[in-house]
Amino acid sequence: MLGERVVLTDVEKTRWVDEQVDALHLPDADGSVANVVMIDVFHHLAQPASFLDEAARALAPGGRLVMVEPYCSLLSNVLYRRFHHERTDLDVDPFATDSASASAPMESNQALPTLVFYRRRDELARRWPQLQLVEERRFAFLLYPLSGGFSRRPLVPPRLVKPLRALERSLQPLAAALAFRCLVVLERSDGVSDS
Repeated sequence: MLGERVVLTDVEKTRWVDEQVDALHLPDADGSVANVVMIDVFHHLAQPASFLDEAARALAPGGRLVMVEPYCSLLSNVLYRRFHHERTDLDVDPFATDSASASAPMESNQALPTLVFYRRRDELARRWPQLQLVEERRFAFLLYPLSGGFSRRPLVPPRLVKPLRALERSLQPLAAALAFRCLVVLERSDGVSDS
């Protein structure tokens, strides 16, 4: 039922999830989900368009899809391609099936969020008018790469985090050129018919 519980899911069964769920086949009834919160999931989806169809179906009116994902700025694109193990391909059709990701759930294309939610935002709005973009933010210019990300050792000592955070705030106007991460929030509208 809507709003009664929080369910932790993943595509693989692990000890820290409640349910093993394929994002392309959500086990929820139409309009029954209050919110879907995803951290580093969207760029692993082999069929982003199918997932957006599922999210539009499962979310209740006013329900939100909240995502924190990689962002490909001028700076991060170069560093992701050079130093990160996940693929970063800005030349794909982000709404088509990705055969590389389809073959294994942990395969990915870090460029998908940038392509879908920034570069092809008009197509997103046209194809899924019921999923309205209500917030987006690009962030993590210095701290994320210097922290080592999720898998490497930090490159700076903890005492430098506070000054670097202040520097990042001052660099916010340059987010499109410097960001490594993005926040995207889509809200399921009530007044648009599904087609």
